[in-house]
Amino acid sequence: MLALLPLALACELFALVSRLQWPSVISGALLVLFFLWHWRSLMPYPRRLGVVTLGLLAYWLLLGTPSWEQAQRMLAAAAYYGAFIGALGLAHCAVKRLPQLGELHRLLLRQPRRRLYPSYLLSTFAISSVLSFGMLNLVCGSLERHLDSRGYSPAQRREGARGVMVTALRGFALVPLLAPTSVAVAILTRELPGLSWSALLPFGLLCAAILLVVGWTMDNHRLHQLQMGSERPPAPAGELRRLLYGSLLGIALIALLASLTWLSATQAAMLLVPLAVIGLLMHQGGSPTAVYGEVRDTLAGMRNETFIFACSALLGGLTAILIPVERLAGHFSSTPLALFGLGAIGMLAIIALALLGVAPIISLSLCAALLAQLAGHGVAVMQPAVALLVGFSLAMLLSPYGPSALMLARQAGISPWRIAFGWNGRFVLLVAGPLLLVPLLA
Repeated sequence: MLALLPLALACELFALVSRLQWPSVISGALLVLFFLWHWRSLMPYPRRLGVVTLGLLAYWLLLGTPSWEQAQRMLAAAAYYGAFIGALGLAHCAVKRLPQLGELHRLLLRQPRRRLYPSYLLSTFAISSVLSFGMLNLVCGSLERHLDSRGYSPAQRREGARGVMVTALRGFALVPLLAPTSVAVAILTRELPGLSWSALLPFGLLCAAILLVVGWTMDNHRLHQLQMGSERPPAPAGELRRLLYGSLLGIALIALLASLTWLSATQAAMLLVPLAVIGLLMHQGGSPTAVYGEVRDTLAGMRNETFIFACSALLGGLTAILIPVERLAGHFSSTPLALFGLGAIGMLAIIALALLGVAPIISLSLCAALLAQLAGHGVAVMQPAVALLVGFSLAMLLSPYGPSALMLARQAGISPWRIAFGWNGRFVLLVAGPLLLVPLLA
């Protein structure tokens, strides 16, 4: 049954290239079959999410007005989001063959002291734009090895590790604002066809600049603890620069393909990453059978993430069907202040639900589904869409239940609440006001 995952991914990629819906519907049906068969192998959170989704689906089937056309749209949406995380997750196959990543901290700490924070922030952003949560695993694992190989004092280890982890988490939070490989961009551009990554990017750049300046002022001194003057080589290493330039080149190729074809930037990434990974594996001498096995096993290892993404698509589709917003559309069609209020409510709702344990991708999917209905009634959606991106980014920093906070808490041996509030609480309070005003420029 593991073969269903690569088959579902292939069907969805074919649907993107051919612009046909039926391969996408088949892909969604294959995902349903896979997760029905492998239900017991899912972690508790995805299973609880699945129960909620099934309950809402049953309500729609029994008390709503279900149609095959609506079911097709929801299956296609589930296939799209599942293929998104699967296609980009295949980058892990290539990263295992890049030994430079193991030297990440040694190379970054060669930078001048005043540039440590932006170097860490932008490097972790570039890597996480391809690796997603794999970047945090990489940073934490290589940090422990780096600390053990140096004679740091307990205070240096404590402050230095906090500086690295908090900067890596903030670099990860830049992905929704800047990268075409972001799930937030994937959701918004799919639900709101008139929206594009290139249109959102200027506002994301401004938000990223605010996050950079505030964080640089607050936490650059913590990274100084990891620099031991007599052991620090004078010049930066070229290997890391080549690696980061490669990541940025990949983003540029994604943007180029999107500009030359009907594909969005997200869809271009979904096509280019698997092709590049499979090409690399074949180039390194892998047989077609071995390459297929590695791709299949990698996709199977991401089953929990794939399930959460697919469920978020179903929840968004069901919300759009069950909660009509026609009566609200007139209130937002002509007043910029009302649009600002709508965006602010959406932004704060994503953050508040993240504090209660709702994954930001779920709340973003629900908000995007409602926003898509408003867009269908003529409401301008750019301003609230920017606000949702900002809310998604801040929710990644403040959620004590998110996989990023849990991962860092396990590595640091502290409570995830301390990661969210102790390490990032004051930072979020300082940036929330300026970030809330950025959507007004849209």
